[in-house]
Amino acid sequence: MPKTINRIFSKEYKKFLRTLIFLALPIILQEFMAHTVNFMDIWMVGQLSLEAVTGIGLSKRLFFLFILLIFGINSGSAIFMGQYWGKQEMTGIHRVLGIAFTVNITVAFIFAAIALFAPRWFLSILTSNPYVIEEGVRYLAVAGIIYLLTSVSFTILITLRSIRQTKIPMFASACALVIKLIINYLFIFVLDMGVVGAAWGTVFARIVEIIVQIYFIRRYKLPIFTNIRKHFAFDLPYIKNFFKITLPVIGNEFIWALGIFMYDVAYQFTGSEGQGAFQISDNVQHIFMLPGIAIGAASGIMIANHLGAGESGAAVASSKKCVGTGAAITVIMGIALFFAAPFIASTYNVSESVQNLVATNLTIVTLFMIPRTVNYFFIVAILRQGGDTLFCLILDTASVWLIGIPLAFLGAYVLGLPIYFVLALVYVEEVIKFFIAFARYRKNRWANKLV
Repeated sequence: MPKTINRIFSKEYKKFLRTLIFLALPIILQEFMAHTVNFMDIWMVGQLSLEAVTGIGLSKRLFFLFILLIFGINSGSAIFMGQYWGKQEMTGIHRVLGIAFTVNITVAFIFAAIALFAPRWFLSILTSNPYVIEEGVRYLAVAGIIYLLTSVSFTILITLRSIRQTKIPMFASACALVIKLIINYLFIFVLDMGVVGAAWGTVFARIVEIIVQIYFIRRYKLPIFTNIRKHFAFDLPYIKNFFKITLPVIGNEFIWALGIFMYDVAYQFTGSEGQGAFQISDNVQHIFMLPGIAIGAASGIMIANHLGAGESGAAVASSKKCVGTGAAITVIMGIALFFAAPFIASTYNVSESVQNLVATNLTIVTLFMIPRTVNYFFIVAILRQGGDTLFCLILDTASVWLIGIPLAFLGAYVLGLPIYFVLALVYVEEVIKFFIAFARYRKNRWANKLV
Protein backbone atom coordinates (compact mmCIF):
# COMPACT_ATOMS: atom_id res chain seq x y z
CA MET A 1 0.00 0.00 0.00
CA PRO A 2 2.75 2.59 0.83
CA LYS A 3 4.39 1.90 -2.55
CA THR A 4 1.07 2.48 -4.30
CA ILE A 5 0.53 5.77 -2.43
CA ASN A 6 4.08 6.92 -3.25
CA ARG A 7 3.46 6.07 -6.90
CA ILE A 8 0.25 8.10 -6.94
CA PHE A 9 1.92 11.19 -5.47
CA SER A 10 5.17 10.92 -7.44
CA LYS A 11 6.25 13.78 -9.74
CA GLU A 12 6.17 11.41 -12.71
CA TYR A 13 2.55 10.44 -12.07
CA LYS A 14 1.51 14.06 -11.45
CA LYS A 15 3.06 15.05 -14.80
CA PHE A 16 1.26 12.16 -16.51
CA LEU A 17 -2.01 13.11 -14.83
CA ARG A 18 -1.76 16.73 -15.99
CA THR A 19 -1.28 15.58 -19.59
CA LEU A 20 -4.11 13.06 -19.30
CA ILE A 21 -6.50 15.64 -17.85
CA PHE A 22 -5.50 18.16 -20.54
CA LEU A 23 -6.47 15.63 -23.21
CA ALA A 24 -9.26 13.74 -21.45
CA LEU A 25 -11.34 16.52 -19.90
CA PRO A 26 -12.35 18.09 -23.24
CA ILE A 27 -13.04 14.59 -24.60
CA ILE A 28 -15.22 13.76 -21.59
CA LEU A 29 -17.20 16.96 -22.04
CA GLN A 30 -17.39 16.53 -25.82
CA GLU A 31 -18.52 12.90 -25.61
CA PHE A 32 -20.99 13.77 -22.86
CA MET A 33 -22.57 16.44 -25.04
CA ALA A 34 -22.52 14.21 -28.12
CA HIS A 35 -24.25 11.40 -26.23
CA THR A 36 -26.64 13.89 -24.67
CA VAL A 37 -27.76 14.71 -28.22
CA ASN A 38 -28.79 11.05 -28.62
CA PHE A 39 -30.04 10.83 -25.03
CA MET A 40 -32.41 13.76 -25.57
CA ASP A 41 -34.03 11.94 -28.52
CA ILE A 42 -34.87 8.93 -26.37
CA TRP A 43 -35.85 10.98 -23.31
CA MET A 44 -38.03 13.52 -25.12
CA VAL A 45 -39.70 10.93 -27.34
CA GLY A 46 -40.03 8.80 -24.20
CA GLN A 47 -42.57 11.35 -22.98
CA LEU A 48 -44.88 10.33 -25.87
CA SER A 49 -45.23 6.53 -25.78
CA LEU A 50 -43.34 3.24 -25.33
CA GLU A 51 -43.83 2.49 -29.07
CA ALA A 52 -42.22 5.81 -29.99
CA VAL A 53 -39.20 5.33 -27.74
CA THR A 54 -38.75 1.72 -28.94
CA GLY A 55 -39.14 2.77 -32.58
CA ILE A 56 -36.52 5.49 -32.37
CA GLY A 57 -34.24 3.23 -30.31
CA LEU A 58 -34.37 0.43 -32.87
CA SER A 59 -33.96 2.91 -35.75
CA LYS A 60 -30.78 4.12 -34.12
CA ARG A 61 -29.41 0.58 -34.39
CA LEU A 62 -28.81 1.26 -38.08
CA PHE A 63 -26.92 4.39 -37.05
CA PHE A 64 -25.09 2.28 -34.46
CA LEU A 65 -23.87 -0.10 -37.18
CA PHE A 66 -22.84 2.89 -39.27
CA ILE A 67 -21.07 4.81 -36.50
CA LEU A 68 -19.09 1.77 -35.38
CA LEU A 69 -18.02 1.08 -38.95
CA ILE A 70 -16.72 4.61 -39.46
CA PHE A 71 -15.32 4.48 -35.92
CA GLY A 72 -13.29 1.50 -37.11
CA ILE A 73 -12.16 3.44 -40.20
CA ASN A 74 -11.26 6.50 -38.15
CA SER A 75 -9.66 4.48 -35.33
CA GLY A 76 -7.42 2.82 -37.89
CA SER A 77 -6.64 6.24 -39.36
CA ALA A 78 -5.93 7.63 -35.88
CA ILE A 79 -3.26 4.97 -35.32
CA PHE A 80 -1.29 6.47 -38.22
CA MET A 81 -2.22 10.09 -37.47
CA GLY A 82 -1.17 9.79 -33.84
CA GLN A 83 2.19 8.29 -34.76
CA TYR A 84 2.73 10.81 -37.59
CA TRP A 85 2.05 13.61 -35.09
CA GLY A 86 4.53 12.03 -32.69
CA LYS A 87 7.24 12.49 -35.35
CA GLN A 88 5.73 15.83 -36.56
CA GLU A 89 5.10 14.65 -40.13
CA MET A 90 2.02 16.52 -41.43
CA THR A 91 2.22 15.17 -45.00
CA GLY A 92 1.40 11.71 -43.63
CA ILE A 93 -1.60 13.07 -41.71
CA HIS A 94 -2.88 14.80 -44.87
CA ARG A 95 -2.71 11.55 -46.87
CA VAL A 96 -4.46 9.54 -44.16
CA LEU A 97 -7.18 12.20 -43.91
CA GLY A 98 -7.80 11.94 -47.65
CA ILE A 99 -8.25 8.17 -47.44
CA ALA A 100 -10.48 8.44 -44.36
CA PHE A 101 -12.79 11.01 -45.96
CA THR A 102 -13.17 8.93 -49.12
CA VAL A 103 -14.02 5.70 -47.30
CA ASN A 104 -16.29 7.33 -44.70
CA ILE A 105 -18.43 9.20 -47.21
CA THR A 106 -18.79 6.06 -49.35
CA VAL A 107 -20.00 4.11 -46.32
CA ALA A 108 -22.38 6.96 -45.39
CA PHE A 109 -24.07 6.81 -48.79
CA ILE A 110 -24.65 3.05 -48.42
CA PHE A 111 -26.30 3.40 -44.99
CA ALA A 112 -28.30 6.44 -46.12
CA ALA A 113 -29.70 4.31 -48.96
CA ILE A 114 -30.84 1.65 -46.49
CA ALA A 115 -32.49 4.28 -44.26
CA LEU A 116 -34.31 5.89 -47.19
CA PHE A 117 -35.24 2.90 -49.34
CA ALA A 118 -35.37 -0.16 -47.05
CA PRO A 119 -36.38 1.01 -43.55
CA ARG A 120 -39.21 -1.50 -43.07
CA TRP A 121 -36.97 -4.40 -44.03
CA PHE A 122 -34.36 -3.31 -41.49
CA LEU A 123 -36.82 -2.72 -38.64
CA SER A 124 -38.73 -5.96 -39.29
CA ILE A 125 -35.56 -7.88 -38.33
CA LEU A 126 -35.72 -6.36 -34.84
CA THR A 127 -39.45 -6.27 -34.12
CA SER A 128 -42.82 -7.48 -35.40
CA ASN A 129 -44.77 -4.68 -33.68
CA PRO A 130 -46.35 -2.62 -36.53
CA TYR A 131 -46.64 0.54 -34.39
CA VAL A 132 -42.96 0.41 -33.49
CA ILE A 133 -42.01 -0.18 -37.14
CA GLU A 134 -44.12 2.78 -38.26
CA GLU A 135 -42.44 5.12 -35.78
CA GLY A 136 -39.03 3.84 -36.87
CA VAL A 137 -39.78 4.35 -40.57
CA ARG A 138 -40.75 7.97 -39.91
CA TYR A 139 -37.45 8.58 -38.12
CA LEU A 140 -35.30 6.86 -40.79
CA ALA A 141 -36.91 8.93 -43.57
CA VAL A 142 -34.87 11.89 -42.27
CA ALA A 143 -31.95 10.00 -40.71
CA GLY A 144 -30.27 9.36 -44.07
CA ILE A 145 -29.05 12.97 -44.05
CA ILE A 146 -27.55 12.44 -40.58
CA TYR A 147 -25.24 9.68 -41.84
CA LEU A 148 -23.68 11.91 -44.51
CA LEU A 149 -23.11 14.78 -42.08
CA THR A 150 -21.75 12.50 -39.36
CA SER A 151 -19.18 10.97 -41.72
CA VAL A 152 -17.70 14.46 -42.20
CA SER A 153 -17.89 15.69 -38.58
CA PHE A 154 -16.53 12.46 -37.10
CA THR A 155 -13.55 12.35 -39.46
CA ILE A 156 -12.61 15.93 -38.53
CA LEU A 157 -13.10 15.11 -34.83
CA ILE A 158 -10.72 12.12 -34.92
CA THR A 159 -8.10 14.16 -36.80
CA LEU A 160 -8.27 16.97 -34.25
CA ARG A 161 -7.88 14.51 -31.37
CA SER A 162 -4.88 12.87 -33.06
CA ILE A 163 -3.00 16.17 -33.04
CA ARG A 164 -4.04 16.82 -29.41
CA GLN A 165 -6.63 19.48 -30.29
CA THR A 166 -9.40 18.15 -28.04
CA LYS A 167 -11.01 21.46 -27.05
CA ILE A 168 -12.40 22.26 -30.52
CA PRO A 169 -14.57 19.10 -30.72
CA MET A 170 -15.77 19.88 -27.20
CA PHE A 171 -16.90 23.39 -28.15
CA ALA A 172 -18.43 22.15 -31.43
CA SER A 173 -20.45 19.54 -29.52
CA ALA A 174 -21.60 22.20 -27.02
CA CYS A 175 -22.97 24.32 -29.86
CA ALA A 176 -24.59 21.26 -31.45
CA LEU A 177 -26.23 20.33 -28.15
CA VAL A 178 -27.79 23.78 -27.71
CA ILE A 179 -29.22 23.65 -31.24
CA LYS A 180 -30.41 20.09 -30.68
CA LEU A 181 -32.30 20.99 -27.49
CA ILE A 182 -34.01 23.99 -29.11
CA ILE A 183 -35.00 22.19 -32.32
CA ASN A 184 -36.10 19.04 -30.47
CA TYR A 185 -38.37 20.97 -28.14
CA LEU A 186 -39.92 23.03 -30.94
CA PHE A 187 -40.37 20.15 -33.38
CA ILE A 188 -41.41 17.40 -30.95
CA PHE A 189 -43.68 19.26 -28.55
CA VAL A 190 -44.67 22.60 -30.16
CA LEU A 191 -45.11 21.42 -33.77
CA ASP A 192 -46.09 17.88 -32.66
CA MET A 193 -43.72 16.19 -35.14
CA GLY A 194 -42.76 13.34 -32.76
CA VAL A 195 -39.84 11.16 -33.87
CA VAL A 196 -39.47 13.14 -37.12
CA GLY A 197 -38.79 16.26 -35.06
CA ALA A 198 -36.05 14.40 -33.18
CA ALA A 199 -34.44 13.40 -36.48
CA TRP A 200 -34.44 16.98 -37.80
CA GLY A 201 -32.98 18.18 -34.52
CA THR A 202 -29.98 15.90 -35.10
CA VAL A 203 -29.60 17.11 -38.71
CA PHE A 204 -29.33 20.75 -37.62
CA ALA A 205 -27.01 19.80 -34.74
CA ARG A 206 -24.58 18.02 -37.10
CA ILE A 207 -24.55 20.98 -39.51
CA VAL A 208 -23.68 23.37 -36.68
CA GLU A 209 -21.00 20.98 -35.41
CA ILE A 210 -19.23 20.90 -38.79
CA ILE A 211 -19.40 24.68 -39.20
CA VAL A 212 -17.88 25.26 -35.75
CA GLN A 213 -15.11 22.70 -36.35
CA ILE A 214 -14.07 24.29 -39.64
CA TYR A 215 -14.30 27.81 -38.20
CA PHE A 216 -11.80 27.06 -35.43
CA ILE A 217 -9.50 25.10 -37.71
CA ARG A 218 -9.31 28.18 -39.97
CA ARG A 219 -9.12 30.63 -37.09
CA TYR A 220 -6.17 28.92 -35.41
CA LYS A 221 -4.59 27.95 -38.75
CA LEU A 222 -4.30 24.31 -37.75
CA PRO A 223 -2.35 22.29 -40.35
CA ILE A 224 -5.13 19.77 -40.99
CA PHE A 225 -6.38 20.78 -44.41
CA THR A 226 -4.07 21.53 -47.31
CA ASN A 227 -4.14 21.50 -51.11
CA ILE A 228 -6.59 18.77 -52.13
CA ARG A 229 -3.92 17.09 -54.26
CA LYS A 230 -1.79 16.54 -51.16
CA HIS A 231 -4.68 14.79 -49.42
CA PHE A 232 -4.77 12.28 -52.27
CA ALA A 233 -1.01 12.06 -52.87
CA PHE A 234 -0.76 8.34 -52.14
CA ASP A 235 0.07 5.34 -54.32
CA LEU A 236 -0.94 1.69 -54.24
CA PRO A 237 1.86 0.54 -51.87
CA TYR A 238 0.87 3.28 -49.40
CA ILE A 239 -2.80 2.26 -49.55
CA LYS A 240 -1.85 -1.41 -49.05
CA ASN A 241 0.20 -0.55 -45.96
CA PHE A 242 -2.63 1.63 -44.63
CA PHE A 243 -5.27 -1.08 -45.01
CA LYS A 244 -2.94 -3.80 -43.71
CA ILE A 245 -3.25 -2.15 -40.30
CA THR A 246 -6.71 -0.59 -40.55
CA LEU A 247 -8.74 -3.40 -42.19
CA PRO A 248 -8.65 -5.55 -39.04
CA VAL A 249 -9.83 -2.49 -37.05
CA ILE A 250 -12.64 -1.79 -39.54
CA GLY A 251 -13.61 -5.47 -39.58
CA ASN A 252 -13.36 -5.59 -35.78
CA GLU A 253 -15.80 -2.73 -35.27
CA PHE A 254 -18.27 -3.82 -37.93
CA ILE A 255 -18.39 -7.49 -36.95
CA TRP A 256 -18.67 -6.46 -33.30
CA ALA A 257 -21.48 -4.05 -34.26
CA LEU A 258 -23.30 -6.84 -36.11
CA GLY A 259 -22.99 -8.86 -32.92
CA ILE A 260 -24.61 -6.05 -30.91
CA PHE A 261 -27.32 -5.97 -33.59
CA MET A 262 -27.90 -9.69 -33.01
CA TYR A 263 -28.32 -8.96 -29.31
CA ASP A 264 -31.23 -6.69 -30.27
CA VAL A 265 -32.72 -9.52 -32.31
CA ALA A 266 -32.53 -11.71 -29.20
CA TYR A 267 -33.94 -9.01 -26.88
CA GLN A 268 -37.22 -8.91 -28.81
CA PHE A 269 -38.03 -12.30 -27.28
CA THR A 270 -38.14 -10.64 -23.84
CA GLY A 271 -41.36 -8.89 -24.94
CA SER A 272 -42.25 -5.30 -25.84
CA GLU A 273 -41.66 -4.04 -22.31
CA GLY A 274 -38.31 -5.78 -22.06
CA GLN A 275 -37.18 -4.45 -25.44
CA GLY A 276 -38.35 -0.92 -24.62
CA ALA A 277 -36.69 -1.01 -21.20
CA PHE A 278 -33.42 -2.05 -22.80
CA GLN A 279 -33.51 0.87 -25.28
CA ILE A 280 -33.90 3.28 -22.36
CA SER A 281 -31.27 1.71 -20.08
CA ASP A 282 -28.80 1.28 -22.94
CA ASN A 283 -29.08 4.98 -23.72
CA VAL A 284 -28.56 5.93 -20.07
CA GLN A 285 -25.59 3.67 -19.38
CA HIS A 286 -23.46 5.36 -22.05
CA ILE A 287 -23.56 8.63 -20.10
CA PHE A 288 -22.10 6.96 -17.00
CA MET A 289 -19.45 5.04 -18.95
CA LEU A 290 -18.26 8.16 -20.76
CA PRO A 291 -15.53 9.28 -18.32
CA GLY A 292 -13.79 5.90 -18.49
CA ILE A 293 -14.13 5.69 -22.28
CA ALA A 294 -12.92 9.28 -22.71
CA ILE A 295 -9.84 8.58 -20.60
CA GLY A 296 -9.26 5.58 -22.86
CA ALA A 297 -9.45 7.82 -25.94
CA ALA A 298 -6.98 10.28 -24.40
CA SER A 299 -4.71 7.40 -23.44
CA GLY A 300 -4.70 6.16 -27.02
CA ILE A 301 -3.50 9.59 -28.21
CA MET A 302 -0.65 9.63 -25.66
CA ILE A 303 0.42 6.07 -26.43
CA ALA A 304 0.35 6.61 -30.22
CA ASN A 305 2.40 9.80 -29.88
CA HIS A 306 5.01 7.98 -27.76
CA LEU A 307 5.24 5.11 -30.25
CA GLY A 308 5.52 7.49 -33.22
CA ALA A 309 8.41 9.22 -31.48
CA GLY A 310 10.12 5.87 -30.90
CA GLU A 311 9.48 5.89 -27.12
CA SER A 312 8.16 2.37 -26.58
CA GLY A 313 9.17 2.35 -22.89
CA ALA A 314 7.21 5.54 -22.25
CA ALA A 315 4.23 4.07 -24.11
CA VAL A 316 4.21 0.97 -21.87
CA ALA A 317 4.58 3.09 -18.71
CA SER A 318 1.74 5.39 -19.78
CA SER A 319 -0.51 2.43 -20.57
CA LYS A 320 -0.22 1.13 -17.00
CA LYS A 321 -1.09 4.48 -15.49
CA CYS A 322 -4.00 4.92 -17.92
CA VAL A 323 -5.59 1.57 -17.07
CA GLY A 324 -5.37 2.20 -13.32
CA THR A 325 -6.76 5.74 -13.58
CA GLY A 326 -9.58 4.68 -15.90
CA ALA A 327 -10.60 1.79 -13.65
CA ALA A 328 -10.74 4.08 -10.60
CA ILE A 329 -12.95 6.60 -12.41
CA THR A 330 -15.23 3.81 -13.61
CA VAL A 331 -15.74 2.56 -10.03
CA ILE A 332 -16.90 6.03 -9.01
CA MET A 333 -19.31 6.28 -11.96
CA GLY A 334 -20.61 2.77 -11.28
CA ILE A 335 -21.48 3.67 -7.69
CA ALA A 336 -23.21 6.85 -8.90
CA LEU A 337 -25.28 4.91 -11.45
CA PHE A 338 -26.23 2.28 -8.87
CA PHE A 339 -27.84 4.87 -6.60
CA ALA A 340 -29.27 7.01 -9.44
CA ALA A 341 -30.90 4.13 -11.36
CA PRO A 342 -34.38 4.24 -9.71
CA PHE A 343 -34.61 8.02 -10.07
CA ILE A 344 -33.54 7.97 -13.73
CA ALA A 345 -36.10 5.27 -14.54
CA SER A 346 -38.90 7.28 -12.95
CA THR A 347 -38.33 10.24 -15.31
CA TYR A 348 -39.71 8.32 -18.32
CA ASN A 349 -43.41 8.39 -19.13
CA VAL A 350 -43.76 4.60 -19.22
CA SER A 351 -45.53 2.06 -17.03
CA GLU A 352 -44.24 1.27 -13.56
CA SER A 353 -43.26 -2.25 -14.67
CA VAL A 354 -41.07 -0.81 -17.45
CA GLN A 355 -39.52 1.67 -15.00
CA ASN A 356 -38.65 -1.24 -12.70
CA LEU A 357 -37.06 -3.13 -15.59
CA VAL A 358 -34.98 -0.06 -16.52
CA ALA A 359 -33.76 0.34 -12.92
CA THR A 360 -32.83 -3.35 -12.68
CA ASN A 361 -31.05 -3.25 -16.06
CA LEU A 362 -28.95 -0.31 -14.88
CA THR A 363 -28.06 -2.16 -11.68
CA ILE A 364 -26.80 -5.08 -13.79
CA VAL A 365 -24.77 -2.60 -15.86
CA THR A 366 -22.97 -1.32 -12.75
CA LEU A 367 -21.75 -4.84 -11.90
CA PHE A 368 -19.94 -5.20 -15.22
CA MET A 369 -18.69 -1.65 -15.83
CA ILE A 370 -15.09 -2.36 -14.79
CA PRO A 371 -14.36 -5.25 -17.22
CA ARG A 372 -16.21 -3.46 -20.04
CA THR A 373 -14.25 -0.22 -19.61
CA VAL A 374 -10.86 -1.90 -19.10
CA ASN A 375 -11.48 -4.04 -22.20
CA TYR A 376 -11.90 -0.79 -24.13
CA PHE A 377 -8.53 0.35 -22.77
CA PHE A 378 -6.77 -2.86 -23.73
CA ILE A 379 -8.23 -3.16 -27.23
CA VAL A 380 -8.82 0.41 -28.47
CA ALA A 381 -6.41 2.53 -26.44
CA ILE A 382 -3.41 0.20 -26.19
CA LEU A 383 -3.15 -2.90 -28.39
CA ARG A 384 -4.42 -1.19 -31.54
CA GLN A 385 -2.09 1.78 -31.20
CA GLY A 386 0.93 -0.47 -31.69
CA GLY A 387 -0.61 -2.32 -34.64
CA ASP A 388 -1.83 -5.44 -32.81
CA THR A 389 -5.09 -5.11 -34.74
CA LEU A 390 -5.49 -8.71 -35.93
CA PHE A 391 -5.49 -10.05 -32.36
CA CYS A 392 -8.11 -7.45 -31.38
CA LEU A 393 -10.28 -8.51 -34.32
CA ILE A 394 -10.10 -12.19 -33.35
CA LEU A 395 -10.73 -11.54 -29.65
CA ASP A 396 -13.69 -9.19 -30.13
CA THR A 397 -15.29 -11.36 -32.82
CA ALA A 398 -14.89 -14.64 -30.93
CA SER A 399 -16.13 -13.28 -27.60
CA VAL A 400 -19.28 -11.75 -29.08
CA TRP A 401 -20.22 -14.43 -31.61
CA LEU A 402 -19.11 -17.54 -29.74
CA ILE A 403 -20.07 -16.50 -26.19
CA GLY A 404 -22.31 -13.40 -26.02
CA ILE A 405 -24.80 -14.11 -28.81
CA PRO A 406 -25.41 -17.81 -27.94
CA LEU A 407 -25.98 -16.81 -24.30
CA ALA A 408 -28.36 -14.00 -25.37
CA PHE A 409 -30.55 -16.37 -27.39
CA LEU A 410 -30.31 -19.06 -24.72
CA GLY A 411 -31.61 -16.64 -22.10
CA ALA A 412 -34.22 -14.77 -24.18
CA TYR A 413 -35.51 -17.35 -26.69
CA VAL A 414 -34.90 -20.74 -25.07
CA LEU A 415 -35.31 -19.99 -21.36
CA GLY A 416 -37.61 -16.94 -21.68
CA LEU A 417 -35.73 -14.99 -18.99
CA PRO A 418 -36.46 -11.33 -18.17
CA ILE A 419 -34.32 -8.74 -19.96
CA TYR A 420 -32.07 -8.06 -16.94
CA PHE A 421 -31.09 -11.75 -16.65
CA VAL A 422 -30.35 -11.85 -20.38
CA LEU A 423 -28.13 -8.77 -20.00
CA ALA A 424 -26.20 -10.47 -17.20
CA LEU A 425 -25.61 -13.50 -19.43
CA VAL A 426 -24.45 -11.31 -22.30
CA TYR A 427 -21.92 -9.48 -20.11
CA VAL A 428 -20.23 -12.78 -19.23
CA GLU A 429 -18.33 -12.45 -22.52
CA GLU A 430 -16.79 -9.19 -21.26
CA VAL A 431 -15.38 -10.98 -18.21
CA ILE A 432 -13.83 -13.74 -20.31
CA LYS A 433 -12.47 -11.20 -22.79
CA PHE A 434 -10.88 -9.24 -19.95
CA PHE A 435 -8.60 -12.11 -18.87
CA ILE A 436 -7.50 -12.86 -22.45
CA ALA A 437 -6.84 -9.20 -23.29
CA PHE A 438 -4.92 -8.70 -20.03
CA ALA A 439 -2.67 -11.68 -20.79
CA ARG A 440 -1.90 -10.23 -24.24
CA TYR A 441 -1.30 -6.75 -22.86
CA ARG A 442 1.23 -7.96 -20.28
CA LYS A 443 3.52 -9.37 -23.00
CA ASN A 444 4.20 -5.82 -24.34
CA ARG A 445 4.45 -7.09 -27.93
CA TRP A 446 1.97 -4.41 -28.97
CA ALA A 447 4.41 -1.47 -28.45
CA ASN A 448 5.48 -1.08 -32.10
CA LYS A 449 6.39 1.97 -34.20
CA LEU A 450 4.40 1.87 -37.46
CA VAL A 451 5.51 5.05 -39.34
